[in-house]
Amino acid sequence: MTFAELFEWWWKEYGSRLRGDNEAFARKRLLLLLGGLAVAEVTAAKIEGALQGLSDELSPKSLNGLRGNVHTIFARAIERGLWQGQNPAKAVKRRKVPRKVFDTLRADEVPALLAALTPQWRPLFACAVYTGMRKGELLGLRKSDVDLVEGTITVRRSYDHDTTKGGHADVLPIAQALQPLLEEAIEASNSEFVFPASDGSMRTDETDLQQVLRRAMGRAGLVRGYLHVCRRKGCGHEEQAEDSELRPCPSCKMKLWPKALPRPLRFHDLRGTTATLLARAGVPLVVAQRMLRHADPRLTANVYTRVDLADLRAGVARLPPLVPTVSPRPDFPKTGQDDPIGNPKQIAGLDWSGRQDLNLRPPGPELLRRRSPLVRRLVTASQALEIRKGDRHAKLLNPRLATTCEARFVAPVSPATAPRLPSCRANRFSRSRKSQPDWASAAQSPTACASEVSCRTSASLTRSASRLPR
Repeated sequence: MTFAELFEWWWKEYGSRLRGDNEAFARKRLLLLLGGLAVAEVTAAKIEGALQGLSDELSPKSLNGLRGNVHTIFARAIERGLWQGQNPAKAVKRRKVPRKVFDTLRADEVPALLAALTPQWRPLFACAVYTGMRKGELLGLRKSDVDLVEGTITVRRSYDHDTTKGGHADVLPIAQALQPLLEEAIEASNSEFVFPASDGSMRTDETDLQQVLRRAMGRAGLVRGYLHVCRRKGCGHEEQAEDSELRPCPSCKMKLWPKALPRPLRFHDLRGTTATLLARAGVPLVVAQRMLRHADPRLTANVYTRVDLADLRAGVARLPPLVPTVSPRPDFPKTGQDDPIGNPKQIAGLDWSGRQDLNLRPPGPELLRRRSPLVRRLVTASQALEIRKGDRHAKLLNPRLATTCEARFVAPVSPATAPRLPSCRANRFSRSRKSQPDWASAAQSPTACASEVSCRTSASLTRSASRLPR
């Protein structure tokens, strides 16, 4: 079985029942690249290569749609026993779709838009703003779904389908400002639909509500500017301006025709307008989620609720004062002298180079200078004891310190005159536990003050000194 045969089976059994006209797009792209392959040859690598070859023509969202079609075809084939292996599309990663920010209407712009619409379209657009219903749900709305007494609308279908996009029916409230418009639409309708075509039939998905919206926005002044065009044949002069004031053509002196440039607002953005207006009114997120009938509240918050700069400024303005009021410091002249708080006005050059030596050596003497005087004395005394006993390792590690210690500290001293620390800590400074430490060098050095500290303090300082490089 080839992939083309598997595609025909899936379309006959499942694909033809799906909403939207996806057949032509899927046939043109998938069958052209994968139709001639056997089902066993359709691997994740082949699918990825086919999608990557279309990356210059299609958007990431369209590529994800093709990947989803292949995944669905193999998933249905596995369920029906037509394919026994793994789903190859499962290993193909989805493309990252960049998030776009769409425009919405503010609360003061909605009345201007509804006033610019004709009586034929005003109830439909008002219902879209007040309820957040989709295009198919509005065009498929029937009179039996509207209860003006209870003030509710039951959303049961989309176009002529039995269910909505979510697959379930929902009940929405009717706002007080919307009820007279719905009554007007129901009285003007000559069929079972609330917003029918001129012949009473249901409007199809080819109804261009986007064009109706753009023209109404141009009449309401909800534009991003005006394009002034010279209509004289052969001139063709154009210039863009923010106002619609008439002006002469600089070439032929004929008056330029102002053409409104509406803001890039889609009909589906009226659904986002509903969520945004509810959020600005302080309505809880769960209420907006129920109105838009989303399964996940994150979709309502992230996609349909739009925040503009005015909302951010209003949010920042609600913060309490956090910075105390401080009088500014007087300016001091930029001289080489220090200011009253001791900060120099000019930065002197560094006395040492910032580059590190390539021959990295352990900074032994620098660490000793950073320690307290008592620690440095204890370290010097302990190293002097080891040097006097002929510790070859100590002399090799620090020969300069060995020479200094022998010259300054090593001297014949009787054991009776040498100070003694508690015996429980004395072995810390000796090489052998059996021999007593020789404190002759310590008696000659300033470390004699160590006898005045406690046993615990001496042991702690000794442990710290033993970790230092010699």
